[in-house]
Amino acid sequence: MYLRSTVRHNRDGSEVRYLQLAENVWDKDKGCAVAKVVYNFGRADQVDEVALRRLAKSITRFLSPEDAIRA
Repeated sequence: MYLRSTVRHNRDGSEVRYLQLAENVWDKDKGCAVAKVVYNFGRADQVDEVALRRLAKSITRFLSPEDAIRA
């Protein structure tokens, strides 16, 4: 799983970025890996950064100290 960022271009030329938690899943029909969105955090400029930090801290609790530092 990884945090994915996608960009949408508006008609006025501005860009809007979206953040998603995604994982790659093998699609045997296409013969390649396809990104599957697990959770959509919404617009990057409206995401609760404190909540993302809490999520990252919660995930690193299950890692060894060495792996947490590398992550």
